[in-house]
Parts: sequence; structure tokens; C-alpha cells
Amino acid sequence: KLSAASRNTSCPKDCQCPLEVPTCADSVSLVLDSCGCCKVCARQLFEDCSKTQPCDAAKGLECNFGGSDKGVCRAKLNGRTCEYNSKIYQNGETFHPNCKHQCTCIDGAVGCVSLCPREFSLPLLGCAKLRRVKVPGGCCEQLVCSEETEAQSAMIKNLACFYLLFYPTFNLKNIFQCMPQTTAWSPCSKSCGSGVSTRLTNRNKQCKLVKETRICEIRPCKQLTSKKGQKCSHRGKASHPVHLSYAGCRSLKKLQRRYCGSCSDGQCCRPHRTRTMPLHFRCKNGETFRRMVMTIKSCKCNLDCSNNAKKTPELYRPLDDIHKLKI
Repeated sequence: KLSAASRNTSCPKDCQCPLEVPTCADSVSLVLDSCGCCKVCARQLFEDCSKTQPCDAAKGLECNFGGSDKGVCRAKLNGRTCEYNSKIYQNGETFHPNCKHQCTCIDGAVGCVSLCPREFSLPLLGCAKLRRVKVPGGCCEQLVCSEETEAQSAMIKNLACFYLLFYPTFNLKNIFQCMPQTTAWSPCSKSCGSGVSTRLTNRNKQCKLVKETRICEIRPCKQLTSKKGQKCSHRGKASHPVHLSYAGCRSLKKLQRRYCGSCSDGQCCRPHRTRTMPLHFRCKNGETFRRMVMTIKSCKCNLDCSNNAKKTPELYRPLDDIHKLKI
């Protein structure tokens, strides 16, 4: 560990930050440097770090200085390892199981994000069917629209005439190329304990499909079985509101958790109706960050026990399932 005097000398006397906030890669946190000057992309496992280039605390990483003003990002000792496809990964380690995904081990849980959605372009308004097309020589697929029917073509022309007649200055590109579309949330990556759920959405200024991630927990691993006669959808709430833990950090607000039980006929008890809300977390070093969290409204027995990870998600007009936590 460095002395306080040594740490102070590694910070600039005057803060000089770029005019634009840096854009970080998928799964990389945007954090304030340890000097309190600039927003930077957090350094990852085994990468060089310093006071001006801090490690990603959201992944349980800390800078091991070793007597110098520069160090290497390593996982905290209390972080658990992960097993994925018969391989062991260290806490905070990022890996690529294939060319389409990037995964990170976070205190015993594996979270993955797709490397492909940002390359997708959205179909025009009135598209009846979407299909994925392989790009020659590439890893990722591209979403394209099937051929239009005569009725769909007429609908688009009528809509264009309406806006040109009554709103001559309106930008038709916003209507035709940026219709809000979102997929359903994927099943939770874990049947018990903390996992992740993802979806694709184009609700941004660039109208590009991006992946959103939320923390999910269907049930605690210590409570896999339900009492005799208890139904899947009748699992009660936790005894009292609790602080959530994520990557060694703790939520600022308590949350009343509701869990799913189990089905007596061999089916899988899964969330039926859920909500998504933002929750702020604080780490031991004082750093705070925000993550989306899934809350369960109701559960239902289902014959399909798979995660359907390979199924192409269907796009639809998004419903506002993201809610603010009342203080």
C-alpha cells in the first residue's frame, strides 16, 4: 500500500479533463478517478491502474500498487470464483466464451453481454416479420425485414401523405426508421441466487439496438423447496425489506423481495409478471453506481424449463416496465 504522501503526488495539481465524457466498452463502468477529477473508463482485471486510472470496483477489483504509484488490477480476496463451461474464472475476470458474447465473473455469478446488438439496424415501420441474416465473414447476424405486403405498403404511403400534408416540416425519418422497439426480458441466468436478465431496445437518441441488463433473483438457493401444498404463485415475500448485495457493494435503499416457489408436478416455477427499477449501490471505497433490478409481481408453473438463450427475441412496442423506487 502507498503512503498518503505518495498517493497525493500521483494526482495532478490541476484537473484537466476531456470536454467529452469517454464512451466505455460493454460491461465496463464509467467511474470518477481516485483523484476526484475526471470520469474515466474503469480498468479491468490484470490491466495497469493508478489514481487517475482506477479499477472497476463494480466487479470487485482493486489496484494492487505494490510500493509504486502504478499497479495492476486484481480481484479482492473475498470475491468468489466462477465455473463456466467446466472452466474456473477469477472474481472480476472477463472472458469470451464465443465470438458473440463477453462475460464477467462477479463474486461467484457470471454475467454476459452480447457484442453484436449495436451493429443491428432497425426495420422500417410496417415490417411484418423480422429475420436474422448471417453476414459473410462475420460473427454477428443482422436483422432484416421480410418483403412488405400490399396492405403494409399502402399503409406506409398513407401515413407519409398525412404527415406531409399536415406537418410539412416533420422529419419522416423519425417515423420510418425509429419506431420504438424492445424485446422481452430474457429468463434469469440462474434458477436460484443472483443472476442477470437482458433485453434489446432501441430507445436511445441513436435509434440503435443496445442491450440492457438487470439483476434478477428467482429464489434464494437455500430455499429451493416449498412447503407441502404450497403453489408456485403463492410464495410469500421476504420477512422484511433488505439491502441488496452486488459485486461486494450494497444498495442504498432496502427492497422488499418476492420469490417464486416450486411446482409439485415437475414443472418449473418461473416469474410471470415482473417490474424493473433502478437501484443505487455503494462500495466500501465510497464509489456509487446504478443497476437495474427485477422485482417479481407473480409466478407461474411452466413446462418449458430452458432459458431459451438461443431463441431470437421478438421485437415489439415497449411497455414502461421501468419504475422509480419511491423514497
